[in-house]
Amino acid sequence: MLDGLVEVDGRAGVLLGEMSGVAGRFGRYRERLGVALGRVRAGDGAYVSEELESYHGVWFQLHEDLLVTLGIPR
Repeated sequence: MLDGLVEVDGRAGVLLGEMSGVAGRFGRYRERLGVALGRVRAGDGAYVSEELESYHGVWFQLHEDLLVTLGIPR
């Protein structure tokens, strides 16, 4: 599981880096995802999906931000 999350994080990091060049607020998602991944690597499995600031929680917030930014209804 951790290997898959690390792979997703690497890909997300590239995209968020590009996106933050257009809209700086997307950089905060990169930072928050990194913190969550660090917690998971340290053995705190709740930061995969259970905590508000978990990887999943931050990812969901990013998804919502993208929908609003692009004007796509949920």
